[in-house]
Amino acid sequence: MRFSDSIFGRLLEPINRRQFQAAVDRVDGDAYDKSFKSWDHLVALIYAQLSGHASLRAVVTGFNANPQHHYHLGTG
Repeated sequence: MRFSDSIFGRLLEPINRRQFQAAVDRVDGDAYDKSFKSWDHLVALIYAQLSGHASLRAVVTGFNANPQHHYHLGTG
């Protein structure tokens, strides 16, 4: 089966990952982080804002509803 972009993935397309990573590297934002990188944090914050969930548990449950898209979003 062929992959099709999720709507959330299309919303993230305008964000230039190279520029974002350059900004993170400039301030050494991922220095003490081993697994939860700045990109993952940004994606989680954007998802939480757009979904309007009231709690962290709701954000995690909603984000993990489609785990097959995590790889294509660059978060897993």
